[in-house]
Amino acid sequence: MVAGEASGDAHAAALIRELGARAPALRTVGVGGDLMQAAGTELLYHYRGLAVVGITEVLAHLGDIRRAMNGVLEAVAARPISAVVLVDYPDFNMTLARRLRRHHPEVPIVYYISPQVWAWRPGRVHKLARLVDRMLVILPFEAELYAEAGVAVDFVGHPLLDEPEVHESREAFATRNGLDAALPWLGMLPGSRTREVERLLGPMLGAAERFLADHSYEAVIPRARGLDGGLFTAAVEQLDPSIRQRVHLVDDDYHGLLPHLRAAMVCSGTATLETALADTPEVVVYRTSWLTYNLGKLLVRISDIALVNVVGGRRGVPELLQGDVTPANIVRYLGPLAEDGAARTECLRFLREVRGKLGGPGASARAADAVLEVLVARPNGQISR
Repeated sequence: MVAGEASGDAHAAALIRELGARAPALRTVGVGGDLMQAAGTELLYHYRGLAVVGITEVLAHLGDIRRAMNGVLEAVAARPISAVVLVDYPDFNMTLARRLRRHHPEVPIVYYISPQVWAWRPGRVHKLARLVDRMLVILPFEAELYAEAGVAVDFVGHPLLDEPEVHESREAFATRNGLDAALPWLGMLPGSRTREVERLLGPMLGAAERFLADHSYEAVIPRARGLDGGLFTAAVEQLDPSIRQRVHLVDDDYHGLLPHLRAAMVCSGTATLETALADTPEVVVYRTSWLTYNLGKLLVRISDIALVNVVGGRRGVPELLQGDVTPANIVRYLGPLAEDGAARTECLRFLREVRGKLGGPGASARAADAVLEVLVARPNGQISR
């Protein structure tokens, strides 16, 4: 099982638990994080050195990437591996799949959570058709793309719908985290990678400073698991003292926070869907290196980059990219979403549409069933249940 970042670690852990419930004798080994390890996986390599985006960032972590990939290949060569499950993380996992096919063609490969071939580099569909035995997709329109390319594919639904509903009251959450339950809360979600936080937290805090100066709100920043807390506290310390006292850091309480937010600024990625499923209006922002952005513009073939807008089929929430990610621009779009009015009403309607397009709960269970089908279909394949 191979996952290269926080969201993949969470989805892989849920899949591992479902596999364990069906086949208790099954064992997993691979690349991932704390959640996979807690679910019973023997970690060959932690994803901390792999959770990077952009060309320049990847170049700086080539050593970590090479060690992780070689570790997986060595494990497959040295152990009786029955199948390899790749979870998202496309550049690493597609390269790994190619090397596995070359050196271990007898080992079936399942890919869970498709690369975004509908957004850029569509030719990867045909590469995956040659590399993968089974594709498990989480967005409904992806299944048709792979079926047309001759890939055995299952639409399993989105694993975010399997997340347990948060039942903690606003008052209890506020007491536990030092917030004022009587005030509305503004969220800042700057990403799960260090470079994302470095690029986005400053503009988000600048926007919060402007917004809080005119509104009786508190602002909340959930720190993603594994990120250095000093990166956040140092940035917050730069705020005006009168504003700083209304800005709160919340550690590892991400899903508990989202339903209680009035509105949020969100780093583009899976978090845009998580925020949507919490019925929280959002402004999506993203910055990457100049080189990565300009190369990406040549390859990307969709007009909207935010996953929530892609699933929804239109721009239902605002997106700001690169130089447009400024405090003034964020506040310009955030204000109408936070306050009652037509913009907020329409955004909430759009978020409900997105939820309806993601399928029903049970993605991890359906994915586990598909993985077990692949295992049983092997020559002499037997699974103790």
